[in-house]
Amino acid sequence: MKVIRKAEQREARVVALGTFDGVHRGHQALLEAGKTYAREHGILLRACSFDRHPLEVLRPEAAPKLLTTLAEKARWMAVYGADELLLLPFTRETADLEPEEFLRRMREDTDLRAVVAGWNYTFGRHGKGNAETLREDGRRHGYDVLILPPVKTGEGETISSTLIRTRLQEGKASEAERLMGHPYELRGKVTSGKQMGRKIGVPTANVQVSGQKLLPAFGVYPCEMVTEAGSCPVAVNIGLQPTLPSGGVTVEANALDGAPDLYGQHVVLIPGDRIRPEHRFESPEELAAQIRKDRETVRQWWEKRRANA
Repeated sequence: MKVIRKAEQREARVVALGTFDGVHRGHQALLEAGKTYAREHGILLRACSFDRHPLEVLRPEAAPKLLTTLAEKARWMAVYGADELLLLPFTRETADLEPEEFLRRMREDTDLRAVVAGWNYTFGRHGKGNAETLREDGRRHGYDVLILPPVKTGEGETISSTLIRTRLQEGKASEAERLMGHPYELRGKVTSGKQMGRKIGVPTANVQVSGQKLLPAFGVYPCEMVTEAGSCPVAVNIGLQPTLPSGGVTVEANALDGAPDLYGQHVVLIPGDRIRPEHRFESPEELAAQIRKDRETVRQWWEKRRANA
């Protein structure tokens, strides 16, 4: 996967347009349509997105946490068929571009053969550009426009980044994974914390997840932890640790079998559904007893996960 910040030369491309946060099943349908067209015409598929969520500029107070960091987005887009990812800087100037000017710049930088977008894609000043704007521009300038309908769940819900965020904020990580079509991942480096878990006999690994990343609802989760040595089950507490507070939101992983030395390593956590919300216990001993119960729940979850793999 080639990630570019500016088109380097005017080459023939199919361009898939979108925010692509999560690279979920709806986005995958766009990439599949673009890949099919590109292969039929012997050219490359370029996914075109922004280097940040537009709301970070337009309404910072309403900007959501991300389902995928830029690195994760690029990796999943490569998996689903994009040859290139063009990350345009989203600035106030970008936001104020008229739709026609946005498209003119895209045509100027690319020998545009086709554009692929979703049924609800909007662009340009105040989101005035839409599917019909793209179709009209394609007719005028001689490129094909593929507008894809929504991808829905079996229950009739339209798959979207917003729906996935809602499921994660409900603690339903397995449902978020089903909507995305791939695991929801929490990646980070293991750092030294206050060693409070070790003091009560349940040592944990403090995983420093990007502050841009959406964390599931606070509570305890069964997780698969992927390390340099392989995968193992862990009980993960996400939140404020109300019994033994550390002063902020943390992601603390407790391995079921021993306490491997993970300090300095980068690990990946793949959560299942939340076991329980956070709770303030009366004593560290009561907390330790509950953690041991949580570990047994995680063990049962892990056995089912391995059996269904």
